[in-house]
Amino acid sequence: MAGTMITTPAEYVTELARAASTIEQRAVQRYADALFDAWTHDRQVLIFGNGGSHANASHTVADYVKTAMVDGKRRLRALCMSDNLPMLTALGNDMGYDTTFSFPLESYGRKGDLAVAISCSGNSPNILRAAEVAKKGGMTLVALTGMKGGKVGPMADIHINVASDNFGVIEDLHMSVGHITAQMFHNRLKTA
Repeated sequence: MAGTMITTPAEYVTELARAASTIEQRAVQRYADALFDAWTHDRQVLIFGNGGSHANASHTVADYVKTAMVDGKRRLRALCMSDNLPMLTALGNDMGYDTTFSFPLESYGRKGDLAVAISCSGNSPNILRAAEVAKKGGMTLVALTGMKGGKVGPMADIHINVASDNFGVIEDLHMSVGHITAQMFHNRLKTA
């Protein structure tokens, strides 16, 4: 595993707090606004990531669809592109792992949809290929990254970077962004 590793709880908490302070709050606000815009126009939110970022993507979709729900209101159409394991493994085996998100994004994504790439490094080939598909298809691209944002950061319409090289800290704060935006979306939905 790349990145730094801590040796004490205090060291981890210190890095978590330091990294949290680097997150651009305006970018998180823009992401929450984009979610509400997707709901307003009945567009999809298509989220994807590898490993721990996949777990965050899947969890975030559950929060957007179920936790943020308001009785009597249409639900947000959010999907995790990495939850379909048969498709993921078939694509990886038959077409190459770099197609695992771009292929389904080409199948499901439409102009105006929101594509959300979660990647600690910002350099995973399958993330970059999907980002290219999103941009070419007229989708709004949100990138949640760590470290220095990698190659996907500059491609994104909305880039939320956690300036840390500790993967645990990055993933924790990406999950926090999911929780923040789900709660912000819920509160806007209540008054819509």
